[in-house]
Amino acid sequence: MKTLTATVLLCVSLGTVSLGMAAAQAPSSAPRPAAQPAPRARKAASTAGRSECVLSVGLCVTVPAGWQRIGDIFDNLGFVVAEPHPGTDTAAWPQLTVAAIDVPPQKDGNAPPLDSLVQIVLTPDGSFTSAETLQRTRLFLNGSNAEIVRVRLHEEAKNAESIEAVALIEGADGLVYPIALRCAPEDFTRLEAVFQKAIHSWRLRPSATQPVTQPATQTATPSQPKQDSDKK
Repeated sequence: MKTLTATVLLCVSLGTVSLGMAAAQAPSSAPRPAAQPAPRARKAASTAGRSECVLSVGLCVTVPAGWQRIGDIFDNLGFVVAEPHPGTDTAAWPQLTVAAIDVPPQKDGNAPPLDSLVQIVLTPDGSFTSAETLQRTRLFLNGSNAEIVRVRLHEEAKNAESIEAVALIEGADGLVYPIALRCAPEDFTRLEAVFQKAIHSWRLRPSATQPVTQPATQTATPSQPKQDSDKK
């Protein structure tokens, strides 16, 4: 059963759309909003990167080379990578979530505008008591419309806060690509470059599930008749 935390799941149910951040489906425990972590040295974000993909749809982004892929989500339509901090619970690790979500059309048959999806992002789910909008931006990312929203989430039960920056990117055929960074407030300045690199690097490649088109078979050129040099 999927465990939902705050900001980036577009879940289709009875023709409605709801949004909330998806945590990885780790075998032992699903990542939860970061509680107050034990004091630790704030290491600089890694500059080296590697490509991670949602293979079923061919969605790829660049993530820090040292971050761990800790789980797939949404029936293999997304994944979560996290920055390792040995000695702390994985639930407290900064996380980057990438997904491809099929959004149902509105009654008029058109895809819902990103504005309406962002409004759902800004509505706290049951895990959080408040969501404060810190920044909201519209832009183009690799030629596609996108909106970015940054929120501060507060969980009263644990007296914990986290920052989430979420990019919602319009894809083709009703798809939306959410990319989100969640971390403790004191880590956000250090890790914002990770989020920016991920959202500006998004790209599509042929899906592993799509049939591979074979190149056309070239017609062999008829060879010239062999001349008999011994013919008298």
